[in-house]
This record gives sequence, structure tokens and C-alpha cells, in this order.
Amino acid sequence: MTDWTPQQKTTIDERDRNILVAAAAGSGKTAVLVERIRKMVTEENVSIDSMLIVTFTNAAAAEMREKIRRALKEKAATHPELRRQLELLPQASISTFHAFALEVIRRFFYQIDREPDFTICDEAQSAVIQEEALDELLEAAFDGAEKEFFEFLDWYGSERGNDAIRAMIQNLYRSLMALPDPFGTLEEKIRELSLSPEEYRQTKAMQFLNAVILKDMEEAEEATLAAQELLGQAGLERLADKFRPDTEAHETMRDMAEHGDYKGLREHLSGFRWTSIRAKKEEKADFDMLNDEFKAYKEKAKKARTRVADFLKEDVDSRIESVRRAVPVARTLQKLLKEYDRIFREKKAERKLLDFSDIEHDCLKILKNPETAAFYRDRFKYIFIDEYQDTSVLQETIIGMIRRENNLFMVGDIKQSIYKFRLAEPEIFQSKYDTYGKCRDGSSMKIDLNRNFRSKPSILSWINERFRSIMEGYDEDACLYPGLEADARYCFEPEVKLIDTSTREYLEDEAIADLKNNELEALEVCRLIEENLGREYCDSRTGEHKRLRYRDMVILMRSVSSNAAAYSEILRSRGVPVFVDDSDGYFDTMEINVFMNLLALIDNQYQDVPLISVLRSEIFEFSTDQLAEVRKRQPEGSYADAFRAVADGDDEFAARCGAVLQKLRRWKILSRAVPLTDLVWRLLLETGYYIAMGAMPNGTQRQANLRALCDRTERFEENGQSSLYGFMRYIDNVKRNRVSIGQVRLLGENDDVVRIMTIHKSKGLEFPMVIVSGMGKKLMYSRAGDKVLFHKDIGLGMYLEDPEHSLEQRSLPYDIIISKMRQEEYEEHIRVLYVALTRARDILYLTGTVRSEEDYEKGKAAGARGQTDYLSILDRMPRTEFIDCRKLTELRVQAEAPEGTKDDSAAGPALAERVEQKLSYRYPYPAARKLRSKYSVSTLNEEAHRPVAARSDADEDLYAGDGETEKPDRDREPETVLPVPKFLQEEQRLTAAEKGTVCHGIMERIDFLRAAEEGEEYIRNAIDGFVEAGIFLENEREAVPVSEIARFFRTGLGERAVAAARRGMLYREQPFDLMMERDGENIIVQGIIDCYFVEDGKIVLLDYKTNRVNPRVPFEEERKRISEMYREQLRIYARALEEGGGRSVGEAYLYLFSVGKVIGVSL
Repeated sequence: MTDWTPQQKTTIDERDRNILVAAAAGSGKTAVLVERIRKMVTEENVSIDSMLIVTFTNAAAAEMREKIRRALKEKAATHPELRRQLELLPQASISTFHAFALEVIRRFFYQIDREPDFTICDEAQSAVIQEEALDELLEAAFDGAEKEFFEFLDWYGSERGNDAIRAMIQNLYRSLMALPDPFGTLEEKIRELSLSPEEYRQTKAMQFLNAVILKDMEEAEEATLAAQELLGQAGLERLADKFRPDTEAHETMRDMAEHGDYKGLREHLSGFRWTSIRAKKEEKADFDMLNDEFKAYKEKAKKARTRVADFLKEDVDSRIESVRRAVPVARTLQKLLKEYDRIFREKKAERKLLDFSDIEHDCLKILKNPETAAFYRDRFKYIFIDEYQDTSVLQETIIGMIRRENNLFMVGDIKQSIYKFRLAEPEIFQSKYDTYGKCRDGSSMKIDLNRNFRSKPSILSWINERFRSIMEGYDEDACLYPGLEADARYCFEPEVKLIDTSTREYLEDEAIADLKNNELEALEVCRLIEENLGREYCDSRTGEHKRLRYRDMVILMRSVSSNAAAYSEILRSRGVPVFVDDSDGYFDTMEINVFMNLLALIDNQYQDVPLISVLRSEIFEFSTDQLAEVRKRQPEGSYADAFRAVADGDDEFAARCGAVLQKLRRWKILSRAVPLTDLVWRLLLETGYYIAMGAMPNGTQRQANLRALCDRTERFEENGQSSLYGFMRYIDNVKRNRVSIGQVRLLGENDDVVRIMTIHKSKGLEFPMVIVSGMGKKLMYSRAGDKVLFHKDIGLGMYLEDPEHSLEQRSLPYDIIISKMRQEEYEEHIRVLYVALTRARDILYLTGTVRSEEDYEKGKAAGARGQTDYLSILDRMPRTEFIDCRKLTELRVQAEAPEGTKDDSAAGPALAERVEQKLSYRYPYPAARKLRSKYSVSTLNEEAHRPVAARSDADEDLYAGDGETEKPDRDREPETVLPVPKFLQEEQRLTAAEKGTVCHGIMERIDFLRAAEEGEEYIRNAIDGFVEAGIFLENEREAVPVSEIARFFRTGLGERAVAAARRGMLYREQPFDLMMERDGENIIVQGIIDCYFVEDGKIVLLDYKTNRVNPRVPFEEERKRISEMYREQLRIYARALEEGGGRSVGEAYLYLFSVGKVIGVSL
């Protein structure tokens, strides 16, 4: 039995009130949440299907479901009544916000005029449609030639094109769509532009400005006072007295800021000058020692005053009044945004697509119906929200529609809210935390879980000391406290390693001297890895003493894309195995980049860069000299034109160039004649590029990336698109919109490699040794790019233009928004750092580069570095070592020492044996190379029979199209399939896969009781209703084997299924996730079980098949063949049902629609 802490026990046991749990890193929040649910189900008779459990990723939802299943199954061994809860678990509402919202839409789609057969489009698809909508919007606006639109262009247009306006509209639209009432909020904020100064002072914008100005003036006052005290503490009383008027001036300005006297403050700021401080001869030595620190304090005060002066560059009331002239332009912008929204929605509706924003807005629209909201309030007795700190305003509104007065349980950690770019609003968590903490009527409560069961006490105390001074609200409740006992001998203090880049000038090794800062840092990181490999540490959870392996180490960075190549190259050069977990680098890989250039060249042969890339690659293998020869022969014009001109020659080189053009022309023709996926595969094989990439270092990964490109073209075609041009445009939008697409992951968690990943990706993970790199890199803040900005609290910030005089200035709201955004981004930078540091269990390093040790110390003295990097944010850190670049040369020398310089005394038989072992080595787990982390049941079933399934050509012809091809489709993720136009429906014949999908869809939807009683007439009427509702198409109606479906209900198995339906024990289309071991690795198997029913306490399993039966073969032989073909599939289904529901599977059957017969399958 788990020993829960008092706070954890309160979290588990409290009932009948809204609860917010502030669960710090490593506090066991998931275990507590699962235990609370388990206890409610097993001890309080709360049904699992009366709960809504929401988290933020599909993986987290699947993990949550599995943990709840294990907890219930363990209890069900002694409490048989819990088996019903295990049966309900697969359908329980444990999902992401988007999955729940989709469930609402699919159930109530008719309330919002939404077609039921919609599909979800990805970011890239959405981006393509956005571009089309923008094209249509601006084309219509220019054609309309309205005066207001051209005035808008005068303000924000550009002679260089419309890119700025396009970006402005898209960015504003994205900000608005994060709100429950986007255009209502926009209307409210436009009205605020017309407010008088007195009215505007009451807005959130001015409240924020007042707070910012006061904070800056307090900072200036504190810095000035510190400078004066510095003089006094050094015994320089005369100079301190002389400086006192400056301190008093800052105190006066702070008072003005506190009372909102901006007119007086503005005058004081503009008139302020520092008092001249000159040391006398006898004071000079002491003053010189502190002069740098004294100047740093003054510089800090000056920067704070400058920020305030920027707000007060004009009279505040005048700045407020000047905003009014932007109202007409704002109205035009409002009109454009509304029209853009209309066009964008229409284009998605034409394709029957929803994007992620649509999902939440449609859900909210449905829940505004009081009866629908009441339906979910009645359905869910309890609502659990995990990772609550990442909730958006829209999601919070949706929860507010379906919650009861006292049934909310929210768990999260605002200190780990790092997804502002995904519209997370940590303010929601903070507001509830403050409110619930003050609640006195018992309706709500907050609980702090601050015992950390992950990290050693030495790491926790170090983190607490740092964050008390830099993170707002980091009080005693927010601090991390050890939850596990730890052997003091293995409590290692965090260490900071800073490379002093000024020492590179002393280097004799030019190769090291030429390295960039991140490469120098990578060398130090490599040294730390080698130094710690094999180091002993103690696992506090088990008490076991272990030694560090590569897989125990991780390198965390703010951004991987700009650093990973340098780090991985240096680590690999030292023999350190490394894996870069990059979610954005797919199209930057060499193999994909070159092949995409080939596709671009086939689409349009007049492109210089793709042409040169492909010529130089393994596809055509031109040398650099040969590339130069083209220019030498044809120096004028584009390279593509020059290449064509050279190809017209009559020598051998010209013939080779001509052969290239001939192939490109042939592939161009081929691209119009074959499906896109077939084209890609043919190019990969015909050019030999696929094989060539496999022969290169890291070849398995490169080939996997190329196969993934084929998967992407296949999905593109499934969305009703097939042209090469369309695909290239689609990929351009993926890149332009920075849609995250990482390399194919071939690595398992047990592979012994050092991992490099972003801090964001590490959230939720933990490692024995963590190296947080890039501490000296400049932090990124938003730049004032667009001339119109929007913030949900501040409103519209606009540049004020005067086209006649070519003048422009930033409005007061614009400056306020910029300040607000920088503040929010700074706070998130702090939280990102917190997440990084709390990943470490035993050993923690921080690394970075500094200009020089002296420069770093000066900056730290008075905090004059500001908030430019993590080193400037953190206070002075103990155990900080400055690394001389000369120390890094030792590492390089060791790495590059020639073979002949090493001791050869051990050479001979022993060396020969080692070489032989190396050369004859075979990877011990070859099958694991082919493993994926996720499989469909049908894939495993096919692989199980592949060795014995080889047939003659005649057999393949006979059974072509007969395989259960509909099942793999149903086991995959939902796909986007555009409907067949009506004028083609009558003529188009369904494939075997489509027929199978239709049959399964009918069996899922029809009423078994009526089908048994009324027979074919009911089934036909039901199908007509499905077609009328748009669930099936006209041509699909005719493909339904109605008589065979009706015959099923006359079989003994069908009668038993109907009897089970009467008892409420029939289950259809049941999805599942199952963890299985395959070739020594854990994989996730996903599938959908057609049908099963419970009879006499055991499960009877049924699967529908559309296979044709060979009439030339006795049916008994066919029965055996088909039974054997699907035995493995049914075994997996049986295991999923037994593990998920606690009942055993007694019988398993197949029903063949083609002949209307039942086949029993022994498991």
C-alpha cells in the first residue's frame, strides 16, 4: 500500500467541492489523480462513464486510461462487480480537449448545420486554404475599389507588395480565434479606441501601464539607492552625500508614478541629469575599485527611466486622444477580418474539413444550447482536468458550460506552463489559485503538492534558492521539498560550466580558435559526458547503486534546430552515441532536401538551386568541376538556361547534360500519368537514391525518412489531391508556417545513446544526469513586426499613420501591448528554465559561453545585463567554473590523435581478435530495426502470416482484392477522404476496401432487434435513411449485401447476439489500445473490435469479413484457410478484451458476408 503524504491524502479524499491542486514537478500528481479516480469507482460506486477526464496530449490520455485500467483490474480480482467498470473503461471519456469537443460535434452536428462526414485537416492543409482565402479576400477588395480599403492601404500597405497585410490579417485572425467570442471582443476593443482620456484610464490597458511605469521607477530608485550605498560602504561619504540629490530625484519620480502624475514625471525625466562624481586624490584608489559596479547601477537606473520615457514621450492624454483617428481604419480591418473568416470557413466547408480552431468553436456553439449543456452536466458527475496550467480561454469557457457547482478537479503547475505559443493562459490557473486560496465558504479549495519524489535534495535546494528571487509567487508553498530519503554521499551539487571565449585568442590550435561559441560549448559538454560515464549514483526510489550509462544522460536546449548538428558531430567524433530528438528538422535533412529538389525540378525545370542540388547529388553525380564547366561554356543567363544551352552541344559532356534533361522530361510526363505516391517510389528506386541513402552513415534513418515522405504523399492523395504542383505548394506551406515535422523516430527508450532534445520536449520526463546547454544564448522576445497588434486584455495596438507627410508613430496601446508581450515572454522564459532544471534526478550541469569572466562578473554586480539570457536572469551561482578554451584543446587532441602516436604494445593477436570482432559484429536485435512504436492489428496479423502466405501468380489473381483491406484502414488514424461528386457516383465501382467499410458501417448502426424481427425490409429502410443523412453515398447503397446481412440474424450466432442485445450486453465498434511485447520491445497495438457480446459471464467475439471464397475449392478447405488467416488478429482482440474488461473470451467467430456463413476460430 502506498504511503501517501498528508497533502496527497487530502487530494485523494476531498469531495463535494471544486479543487485546484498545484502539483510541483515530481510530486506524483498522476498517481494521486489515478488513486482518486480508483477510490471513487471502487469504494464509492461512481461509474467510470460518469467522469470526464481531460488532458492535453493523446499519449497522456492513453497513459491515464492504462493506469486506471491497471488500478481497477487489481481491485477487480477480489471485487467481481468491478468487471462492469473495466468493460466501460474503453468508452469512458478520457481524452484530450479536442477529442472531447469532437465527440460533442459528432453527436450534435445537426444543431450547427455541420455535415456529419467532416474530417480534420492538419496545419499544412489549413495553411494552404488560408492562402487561398487571402488571395480571394484581397482580390475582391482591390476589385471593389472602396475608398475605405485604399485608405487602409495608405496606412499599412507597401509598394513592395501585400505580404505585410497578409501577415497582419493572419496573425490578428489567429489571436482572435483563441477567444470564445472573437468578433464580439474585437468590436469591444475597437470601441475602446474612441474613449476619452478619463474613460480610457479605467481600462485594463491603463491599469497595466500604471503597474509597468511604477515597477520601472521602483527599479530605477532601488538601483540609484544601491549606488549611493556602495559609495558609503566604501567609506566615500563625501561622494555619497554628493550623489544623494540623484537618489532623492528618483524617489520623487517614483512617487509621481505611484500617484499617476505622468505630466510631472515626464518633465522630471526630461530634465534629469546625473550629478558629476569626481574623486579627490585620496579617494581615487577606493573609487576606482568600485567604479565599474557604480556605473552598472547607474546604467540599470537609466535603462528603467528610458523605458518609462518611451511611454511618456508625449502627454499621455494627447496620446490617448490621438488613437481616435485610427477608428475608421480599424473598422476597415474589422470588415476584412470578418470577410476573411467567411471565405476561410466556406472553403473548409466545401472540402468538409475542420481545423483545430473549428473544433473548439463548434463545440462551444453547440453547448450554448441550454439543453445540450444540461445533457453533459447530467452525464458527468465529476470533471478532471490534468495539466490545467495549459488551459486556453476557449477551453475554460467550454468547461464552464458543462460543469456543476462543485464537481471540478483541476491539477497542474503554473511554474511549468510553457505553451503560450499554443494559446495556453497561465493566468487562468493563477486566478483560481488566488481565489480558491481565499475561499471561506468551503465550496472550493486549493492544495499544494510540493514534495518532490524525483530529484536529490541538493538539486531541490539549489533550484529553490535560484527561483525565490526570479519567479513571482515562488514562496514556501511553491518551493520543492524532498519526498525521498537520499544517501548524502550521492547528493551532488549542481555545477555551472561557462566557457570564457576571450581566451580563444591565446590558442595556438587554429581549428579550435575558429570554432563558433556553440561548438566550443559542445566540446565542454562532451568532456562532461566522458567524465561522468560510469560514475556511480544511487537510485533513491529503489536504493540501488548504479553506474551512469549514455542513456541516463540528456542535453536540453531551448532550440535544437540551430545547435543539434554541431553537438552531434562533435559527440560522434569522440565516439559518443547520440540521438537528436528534433520535431522540426525533417525537411532540413540532406536526403529529404535533395529529393524535394528533384520533385521541384520535375514540376518546374527552370530553377537554378534545385537543378544544381540534384546534379551534384547521388542522382546524377556531377562533380563540382563539371558544374563549373556549364558556367564556363555558357556564362550568361540563369544556370538552368545555361545547362540547356550546353546540352545542345555535340560532345560527350553535352550528351550527358542532354540525358539529364531527357530524364526530367520523361519524369514530368510520368508525373501526370501515375499517382503521386507511385511516382515518388519509382523515382526513389529508378534513380538508386533510396539504396544510396541506405549506404550512407545513419542510412537506416535516412531511408526511414524517405519512406515517411511516401506516407505523406499518400495522405495528400487521400485528401482528394494528386498533382505534383499541389503537393509542392502544400510542402511550401508546411515550411512557411513552421509546421512541426520531425525525423522518423527509430530509437527506443532502452537504446544506449545520449539524447539531445528541446526543453519543451523533455517536459514530463526525468533523467539521472541533465546538462542544460545554451545558458548564455540570447533569449528571444517578440519584435514589433506587424503595424497592428492585438492582445485580449489590452485591445488593438496600431501604428498611427500620416500618409501626406510620410509620418508614422506607435500608438499608446501599441506600446502597452509590446510591453505586455515582453513581460509574458519573460515569465515564460523563467518557467522554461524551471522545467529544464527539474528534469534532473541525480546530477545537474548548466553550460554556456560568456564574452569573458570579467565581463560576466561586472554584469552580475548590479544586474546591468538585464534579461537578455538565462545567465543574466539567475543570481550568482555557486560552483561556477570558467573554462579556458585552452583546456578544450586537450579534448580535441585526444580525439584526433593519429593511430601511430598511441601505445601499440597491446597490438598482435589481441588486437587482431578485437578487429575481427568488430568486422564480424552483427546487431543482436535485427528485428527491432524494423519495429515501429505503434501498430494496427491488421498489420500484425499480416506479418504473422507473411512467411506462409506466399502464393502462385494464379492464386494472387484469384484472391486479388479479396483480402480484408477494409480492416487496415479502420485500424489507422481517422483520415481525410473527400466525397465523390454526385455525377460520378452512379458510375464508380467500389473497391473491396470500400465495400468492407460500408458493410462494417451498416452493422455498426443498424438495430439488431429490429433487423432480427423485420428482416430485409428494415435493413433496406435503414440504409436508405443512412444515405439520406449523408452517412453513405448513393453508389454505396447498391453494394450492401442486404440478404447476407439479414441471413446473419438467422444463424445461431446471430440469434445469440440479438439475445445479448436485449440484455444490454452487446458491444459494437469498440476501439482499444494494447501494450504488447514484440521482438523484445514494447509496442502499442491499436484496433477496433467489430462486435462482441457477453454470455454466461464469458465474451463471445465476432469479426465481419468480406473475403470472397474460392468456388473451385471445397468450403472446408476455405474455412480452414480463412480461419488460420485471421487467428492471430482474433487472439489480439481477445487479449485486449481480457486485459481491458476482466472477463475471459470463450468463443471467437468470423462472419463471411460473401457466402453468409459463420466460421469458428479456435484461439
